[in-house]
Formats: sequence, C-alpha cells, structure tokens
Amino acid sequence: MPVTHFITHQIDKDPKAPGALVKCSENDHFQEEYAAKVMSQLRNIFIGRASKRYGEFGPEAPQFKGLMLDWLNNKQSFISLTQRLTKLFSEKFDNTQFEVDGYLAFMAEQLADGDRFYVYHIREKSNVALNDKGELTETRFIDFSNTGFALCLDTTALQTGDAKKYLSFSYGRGEKAVQNLFCEFCGFSDTVNVEQETQEFLKIVEAYTKALPEEQANETRSKVVEFCMEQDKYGAAVEFKALSSELDEQAPQKFEQFVQQKREEIRQTNPEQSHAEVVEKTEFIPDRKSLKNYIRYSGKNKDVTLSFSAVALGGDVQFNQADNSLMITNLPARLLKQLKQEANMSSDTDA
Repeated sequence: MPVTHFITHQIDKDPKAPGALVKCSENDHFQEEYAAKVMSQLRNIFIGRASKRYGEFGPEAPQFKGLMLDWLNNKQSFISLTQRLTKLFSEKFDNTQFEVDGYLAFMAEQLADGDRFYVYHIREKSNVALNDKGELTETRFIDFSNTGFALCLDTTALQTGDAKKYLSFSYGRGEKAVQNLFCEFCGFSDTVNVEQETQEFLKIVEAYTKALPEEQANETRSKVVEFCMEQDKYGAAVEFKALSSELDEQAPQKFEQFVQQKREEIRQTNPEQSHAEVVEKTEFIPDRKSLKNYIRYSGKNKDVTLSFSAVALGGDVQFNQADNSLMITNLPARLLKQLKQEANMSSDTDA
C-alpha cells in the first residue's frame, strides 16, 4: 500500500533545559522505496507491542484534531501540519525534567480499509562502515530496536465518524513516564479497555466449555487462545463469527450465538450499558497478557519461578488453599534429574 507522505522533524530536550529544541524539515520529498521499508518496520513494531491503547480525540484538547481536519480538508499542507504538531508536542516539555531526543516521523498511508496517519518517535545510532573505497567511515542509521512512542490515526474513520476507536498509540521501553504528556499532546481519550473486554470474553469461553467433555474443553480453550493470539499478532480484532467457524465447522454459529446470549445477560445486569454496546458488538481487541494467563499460571519471587499450563491444575498440580501450597507430581525429566543429583550429593556428604 502506498506511502503518500513522509517527513521527519528533529526534537531534543535536555532534562535540565527549560524547553525543547526543535529543527523542522522544510520539505517532504522522499524516496518511495526507502519510505516503504521504514513504514513496514515501524508498523510491525507497533502491531507487535502489547502496550497499545485505543480511543478517540477527547473534548479537552481539540488542537491536534483541529489541525488534522484542516489538513484532511485541504486547508493546510502536510509540511505545515507536521511542523505545527511538532511544536505543539515540544511545548508539553516546557519547564519539565523529562528528556527526549531523536525525531518525530510523520507518515500517511493509503490502505484498502481506510487511510492512516502515523506519528513515530525514532532515534538514530552510529556505527562504523566501509565506503566504496574500502575505507572505514562513520555512518548513522535508524535504530528500530529503540523506537519510542507511536500513534496511528484512522483518518477515514475520523472523517466518517464510524468508529469510537480510530486513535491508537503505544510507547517504547522506558517511556511510560511520558505517555501522559503524549495523551495531552494528541488529546487522546480511552474508549476501549482491552484487558477488561478480554477478561469478560474469557469468562464467556469458560462458561461455554463447562458443558463440554474435559478433553474437548481443553482443546477448545487452546483453539480460542491460539486464534486470538494470531489476530493480535497482526494487530487485528477478534471477530466472534470467524472464531465460531474456527471452533466448530459443523455448527459455525454455535459459539457466536452463545457469546451474544451471554452478552445479553451481561447487559441485563448492567442496565446503564446500551443494547448496541453489549449485544450487537461483533468483535473485540484482545489483551495479550490476559490470553497468556488464561492458559498458563506463572509467578515468581526472589527464589522461585513457576509456570505451568492451566490444564495441569487439579491434575499434576494440586493447590491447597488452606495453607497456600502447591503439590506437584510428574515433574519434568530434566528437573527431576537435577534434584536427584543434588539429593545424592547431599547423601554422600552426610556419609
């Protein structure tokens, strides 16, 4: 899909400085081949993150939205839009001790299901390379592994008003502290709680599998998680209809109908939620962490790390709630070998 616009503006904020230094580019000429490669890498990074949040523009900070609509309605150029957004973002760091460096990369892309506008915080790194004469020289390149915060705006949905989650963003490692500034900058307002929605969905899955034989129930749970994880891998929502067909080819609507029935029961216990919000919803955005925890139990303290399949609980793993203890049988062969070796060594020492 073609990249229609690409431009970067440099930003540098020292934690001891009162404000950020900004150096804006004056043109948005770019080579399509390079822009497509950069876009592909950054999109994969964004999709692969578990820290994504979904929402829309809130009423408290209309500047970002207003500037976007001006550009979409041809009232300003892409260069002007991105320069003004960069300066707007830099102002959020005034009189703060936050640090930021690198570039804000602004991109626009045409897709089959709607156009997208992106903002990425990218950084460079230097290394040594050989030039065409075989001489050592310093080179600088984009450090994709150190990509910072990222925003994706579905501009088609913004203009048509068809969705309440046309805005999504994520942040990179070590950037959690600046996410509030980023939310203020873009006027972001959460409309989707992916963790809560996933937890509610998994409760429905659990209710569905209770009526199945144990082996089929375990297989169904695994299929559900695999399907959801695969959708998450590509940054796509989980459609109940598609998942239902995957679970039972002979009765492709069975699970979908069960989901809608349970969602209706939820609506009846939460009258403040509308019928459309609960029952007519046909998909949800999965939360990766909740999905992983559903099929595995894990945890650690200073001395012990434990992780086991949820299927093992009640079988090879028994939990005693009275004294908060676990009894584990059928230990992994490698662990068992290590324990026996240690036991034999201790016996020899005692002798």
